[in-house]
Amino acid sequence: MNTFTLRPALATFTVLGLVAMAGCKSGDAETAPADQIAYNDYESVEGWMPTPESLTRERAHSGSHSVKVDGAVEYALGYNLPLGKALDHKPHKIHVEAWGFMTDPKSAARLGFQLYDPAQSKEVFGDGLDYTSAVQTPGKWVKISKDITLPATTASNLEMKVFLWRASASSPAYLDDLRISEVTQ
Repeated sequence: MNTFTLRPALATFTVLGLVAMAGCKSGDAETAPADQIAYNDYESVEGWMPTPESLTRERAHSGSHSVKVDGAVEYALGYNLPLGKALDHKPHKIHVEAWGFMTDPKSAARLGFQLYDPAQSKEVFGDGLDYTSAVQTPGKWVKISKDITLPATTASNLEMKVFLWRASASSPAYLDDLRISEVTQ
C-alpha cells in the first residue's frame, strides 16, 4: 500500500477539487454505467472560476482538454466528495481509471487516491498508481487503472479524493478521461 502525504497546498487543491466538480459529469442515466460515481473529460471546466492552472489544451486523449502536472504545478484538478454524498451505502472497493501521458521518463507523477477525515484534518487512507509503472511508454496515451480496496473502518463522512499529483515529476505528465466507479462484484 502506498500512502501519499500531502503538503500545505492541500487547501488550494481542495478548492480546485470543488471547481472540478462543476466539470464532473456523472453521465446521462442512459449512458453512465450503474456503478459509476464520477467521470470527467475536462471539457466543461474552462471558464469556471478560478480556471485551474492544471487545465490545458496542450494534449488531450479525447476532446481538447486534459490536466497536467510538472515542475511548476503540483496538483491537477481532482475529484473530492464525501463518500456519503457519492454513494448511499458503504463501498468496499473503488475502481479508478483514466488515460495517462508521460512526455519523458522524468514525468514520474502519481494518480492518487485518498480518504480524508475533515474533522481531524488528516488522511486516513491513501493509495494510487505510479505513472512510471502504469504508463511506462513516454509519448503515448495509455489507459491506466487500479482497483482500491477500502479499509473496514471507511465511513460516510470521509472525503474521497482522486487526483494527479506531481510527486517527483519534473517534466509534464497529463491525465484525461478520469472515471471513478464502485466495484460491486
